[in-house]
Amino acid sequence: MHEANLIAKELKRNVNFSTKMTRIVSDYGSLQDARTDCLIRVDNKEEGYYYMWDADKFQNRIIMMRDLLNQFFDTGDLPEVDQDHDPFWDPAEALHIGTSHLQLKNLGYMLPNELDSKILSSEGAQGQNGILRVQYTPCAENGIDEPEDDVQCDEPHELVGKECWFRVEIDQAMNLPAELCQDTYVTYSFKHEPNVQYRTDSVPGINQNPKYSYSKVHHIPTVTDYIIDYIDSGSINFKVYGYPKLKAGSGIDRSKAQTTAKVVKGSDAKSPRAPPKPSPKAKETTTKTETVTRETTNTVETSKGSSCCTIF
Repeated sequence: MHEANLIAKELKRNVNFSTKMTRIVSDYGSLQDARTDCLIRVDNKEEGYYYMWDADKFQNRIIMMRDLLNQFFDTGDLPEVDQDHDPFWDPAEALHIGTSHLQLKNLGYMLPNELDSKILSSEGAQGQNGILRVQYTPCAENGIDEPEDDVQCDEPHELVGKECWFRVEIDQAMNLPAELCQDTYVTYSFKHEPNVQYRTDSVPGINQNPKYSYSKVHHIPTVTDYIIDYIDSGSINFKVYGYPKLKAGSGIDRSKAQTTAKVVKGSDAKSPRAPPKPSPKAKETTTKTETVTRETTNTVETSKGSSCCTIF
């Protein structure tokens, strides 16, 4: 980390590296199932936003940074690289603001549950990153009327073998972090359909109190013991994402600088003006993280004010 900051300073790059401990919660697990991980926060003040790297990606990038530094020491000129070969640069990505939890236990008794739920930060030290107003309501097939009489029950296991409908609503978020409230959206999943992710539309622009007005009717064709156990002890985990924003970018100062540091070990550059080619060791590996890009490979359904049914 210290080496990366020194290289950035030597190359006159307005980029800063720092470590962050983060808490990773699964799409439908509980807080007790969360694990902690160490990520590197990259404040790119040239572009005006920041991003998060895992340890593997950081190690790959530091090799490329050493190559650039050696090229600078060999020629005395600051290297000129495009974004595809720039080890300091990444595109803007949606970052995980935090997670709100809504217990499913009421659904086992066909009762609604409405809550202004705390958005628990993925960075444990910060605690809370705002409020998310969410609810679910048991309903009839049309998504509006009360549930049928045959699903009214005194005990959850009386629902086994029956079908039911319930409506999930995400109204709005409040008091989101000022630097992480651009183009926000919310996702959630259910344990019994792990390959499907539901999400709201993005609210464009910078907004600390975005209104989603999301409504989705879910259909369980046959309630099983597995689903009852999940309802009894599980929750809907609403994950809130947003794009980061720093102060206006400063650009790159490419004026000639005097070298003041010793050469950092790394492969020597042969062509002083050519963009550095990453060594095989520098190829980035794809690692599953809590960062979500604008293009998602999951099965995603969006809805805004809709009341359509989904078969589990």
